[in-house]
Amino acid sequence: MSETWLLRSVAGAAITALCAWGGAPAQAAVSAPRAAALGVQAHVYGLPLMESLRVRSTMTSVGCATDEGNAPVNAFSHARAFSGPENRTVIAPNVDTLYSIAHLDLGAGPVVLSHPDMGRRYFVFQLVDPYTNVVGYVGSRTTGSSAGRFAITWSGAPGTPPPGTTPITVAHRRIWVIGRTLASDAADQLAARALMQQFTLVAPPGTTPPARECDLPMPQPTQAPRLTGLAFLDGLSAAMEENPPPARDAAFLARLAPIGVGPGRRTSSAGLSRPARAALARAVTSTDRAMTSLTDLVQTGRALAQRGWTTTPANLGDYGTDYITRAGVAQIGLGANTPEEAIYRVALFDSRGSRLDGRRSYRLRFAPGQEPPADAFWSITAYDDDGFLVDAPEHRHAVGDSHPPLLRRPDGSVDIVFSRTRPADPLVNWLPVPPARFRPYLRIYAPRTAALTGAWRPPPIVRLTE
Repeated sequence: MSETWLLRSVAGAAITALCAWGGAPAQAAVSAPRAAALGVQAHVYGLPLMESLRVRSTMTSVGCATDEGNAPVNAFSHARAFSGPENRTVIAPNVDTLYSIAHLDLGAGPVVLSHPDMGRRYFVFQLVDPYTNVVGYVGSRTTGSSAGRFAITWSGAPGTPPPGTTPITVAHRRIWVIGRTLASDAADQLAARALMQQFTLVAPPGTTPPARECDLPMPQPTQAPRLTGLAFLDGLSAAMEENPPPARDAAFLARLAPIGVGPGRRTSSAGLSRPARAALARAVTSTDRAMTSLTDLVQTGRALAQRGWTTTPANLGDYGTDYITRAGVAQIGLGANTPEEAIYRVALFDSRGSRLDGRRSYRLRFAPGQEPPADAFWSITAYDDDGFLVDAPEHRHAVGDSHPPLLRRPDGSVDIVFSRTRPADPLVNWLPVPPARFRPYLRIYAPRTAALTGAWRPPPIVRLTE
């Protein structure tokens, strides 16, 4: 089941040929079927940009820094603790790292990101552009753990990096910083938080002063709307004017010009016929509604072919012109790392090809020496079928080498049991699951070569009870 299948399923059999990315240029008069085909392509192309800007608008709508990811531009929001089952905003929140989130505006000059000596604690700042490509990293794997100062600089802005900083030049004015700091139990989370409080962002002189932390109760951000139909297309064109697309997209965007999509264009003034406008609006709206289900179907096909586990796209976070994969990831995991920093695998099926269901019990066994190959850490986290944490006894949400104690058998193997009740065997690692479908997530941070090449793959999950 390929990514091309996703596009074809959205468009429908009647316009499959017209939706092909490499088809012939459109004629001056755009027919209704052609408008529909181009509308599908425009939505798939524009979804990541529109979603990242919607998230940015929402998160920066507060006047002070909360602990929930919201803060004014050029300011950090630091999480105080891990998410719990009551948090229903972010899908598949991890319980390995505490987040530090910021949205930068580099238009007035470089913004300096500083961190203290992090010792042996894993951390990373991921820099994401408006098109959801990862454009840089600061952290344990790439720049080391010693105290550092990094000048994040837009290539189109005035000014030069301040002395004593390491420059990181990016092609976009607006950058999303997603920071992750490894932590384990409550005491260690406090230690991690003390380090996070020393993370700083310094904007150019004359810009808005640093944001203070919010008092309780935390203010709620203003939710930016999700556009659809023709409003989505005009919004996309406006977004591309403020966030110019990469030069590699020029040929593809030329194909969308007849429906008024692109910098300096508007669908509302493209001179389309009434039938073409109606078909275009329906295509965009239908694609928007179908994306989640179709992406899930693609994931299902991959998992069935890979012993129950989904695979990480090799181009995750660095999509080039693979707009379909980029859109699918934006739909289910906006802001994903590149595989060199982290690999994400989701288990949907057991070794028999049946969906994982908490009315049964299961075992995942890593043989001696066959734990997930990570230079930083690995973890298995249990979620319900909607991707939210399970209301588990003792807050047991994850197992891994950063979640002590990780129990091993005398031969060095690691057994993880997914079940509703605690197993009697004292040498297994228990992950509680709901009495319904569930999804374990495997995260491997700073994966080793075997994980990146596929030489190491997670073993299948074996059913223990009927």
